[in-house]
Amino acid sequence: MFKALSKKIISSTSIDEKGYLVYRRRDDGRSTKRSGIDLDNRYVVPNNRFLLLKYEAHINVEWCNQSRSIKYLFKYVNKGHDCVATAFCDSGNSSNSRGVDDINMYCDCRYISPCEAAWRIFKFSIHHREPPVERLSFHLPGNQNIIFSDDDPIDVVINKPTINESKFLSWFEANKKFSEARALTYAKFSFKFG
Repeated sequence: MFKALSKKIISSTSIDEKGYLVYRRRDDGRSTKRSGIDLDNRYVVPNNRFLLLKYEAHINVEWCNQSRSIKYLFKYVNKGHDCVATAFCDSGNSSNSRGVDDINMYCDCRYISPCEAAWRIFKFSIHHREPPVERLSFHLPGNQNIIFSDDDPIDVVINKPTINESKFLSWFEANKKFSEARALTYAKFSFKFG
């Protein structure tokens, strides 16, 4: 069992040919014996000391290198509502010689438990995010995103007074003009100058 969990001792973190992260594992000479096997840093699960101390829990940390892994990581958020498959049939009439059309008799239904029903009736919030997440855009000068409707005339879009503005550029301008802005990171900028 332990042999399958073993990783190589490696002096520096790198990315292999398949795009997976290979974490640094130091050979510090320390080991312990369990079930007749010497266990050293090759058997240690990747972890982050900051997270271990902050949450006082065992947290495995791995780098996610594929976008399809996001759905796996957040499967309970993305899985959708609980479902139940039902079928209507006449169980009292066993002498029915007609063939049963299983496709027409099948219903894909949503199941709401009594607890969820009460939660929704009282209009309690279903989900909560704290703190709120804001996507901060970065761009090179003159390459900011421009948002417009398909039916907007191109002359109107190009001549908008705000076409050369963005939150990112405003952060730089505020750093030039206001001394208190220089103490703010880009992430904290919108709270003060929002």
